[in-house]
Order: sequence, then C-alpha cells, then structure tokens
Amino acid sequence: MDTPVPAQPLQLGTDEELKWRLSLISPDDLMRGLFHNSLLDLVRRLEGDEAVKQCLEVCGEARFLDFFNYAHHTYIKLLYASAQRLSDRFGGFERAMWEIGYEGGISFYASAAGKVLILMAQGDPRRLLSNIPTGMQTASKHVELKVTLTGPRSGVLVKHEVMPRQHTEGGLQAMCEVAKVKGAKVTSRALTPTDNEYEVTWE
Repeated sequence: MDTPVPAQPLQLGTDEELKWRLSLISPDDLMRGLFHNSLLDLVRRLEGDEAVKQCLEVCGEARFLDFFNYAHHTYIKLLYASAQRLSDRFGGFERAMWEIGYEGGISFYASAAGKVLILMAQGDPRRLLSNIPTGMQTASKHVELKVTLTGPRSGVLVKHEVMPRQHTEGGLQAMCEVAKVKGAKVTSRALTPTDNEYEVTWE
C-alpha cells in the first residue's frame, strides 16, 4: 500500500504529525498489549494513576491484555498522549519517546517470547541482530526490515515503519542491554519519512 508523504518534514509530536502517522496504519495492523501495558506502567510509576486514566481516555480503552493483539492505531494514540505527559520529566518529546521505547523493549525481552529470542542468540551479538526480524514480527504482525552485519562488532538494521525512530532506537538499546551485549550503542537516522536506519555497535 502506498503511504502518503508530507510535502515538508513534520515536527515530531505535533497534531499534524500524529494525524499523518495514523494515516499510515491499515485496519489489520496489530500490536501486542504487552507494549501498551509497559507504557502505562511507566506513566503510572512517574506520574500516577490519574495520568494513566487520562492517557487511556485518549485511545478509548479501559485495559489491555499482554498477549492479545490490538489495533496499532490504539498504541500510537496512547504513545503520543504518554510522551506528551512525560516530556517535561525527560527534557522533551523526543527523549520521552526514546524512554518509552526503551521500557517497551525491557518488558518484551523479559517476557516468555523475548527470553526465547535472547536464548537463541547464545550470547552472540551477531546472532542477536540476525534474530531481530523474528522478534519484531512477534511483537507486531506488520514489519518490513533488513539486517546487515557490517563487521565483527557492528550491524545495520533498515526498517520501514510507522513507529517514530526514537521509539525503535530505545527498544533496540534495551534489547542489547537485556542480552548483556558489552558496550552496545545504537544510533539512528531517517532515510525517508517512513524508513529509518539503525546502526548497532559493540565492544
């Protein structure tokens, strides 16, 4: 499906940017409730129950089940409402988005499905990177990505995605830390409005 491209770059976190991002999502795009709940747990821990209630009202849901699939647009609405709420605490919307992605990654790789992927890597960062497509497809049913190992201690992931780049970067950093990849660092850049490149390096 062709995705609309904005005439000029949109500022992350604005109403216009959110509306554009939601327009990229088809009705059959799904995401595990695990990510909704890890996000709500972060909001609850930092801002309290009233903040959680307000974020839930934005997406029109009362609760989520970890391994039930929900419409992806529900997560996007919850994500943006929560990032706005946490922006002051983390020093801006972009950093809040990164922290939410990081927390989601920690939660996923602590789950049964995530633990299996970590075990499959057998402590090898290169194997861990090669398994990323499997992990992301477990988390969300509609994922387009390519992993290229670029050296003995580096690899590049190119992902066509609806999620903001900062969110994915935080999740990848969490994956490396859960897997105890020494000296892991994730950096990213936008290739197009919907395609991002993530470079992972380690010691």
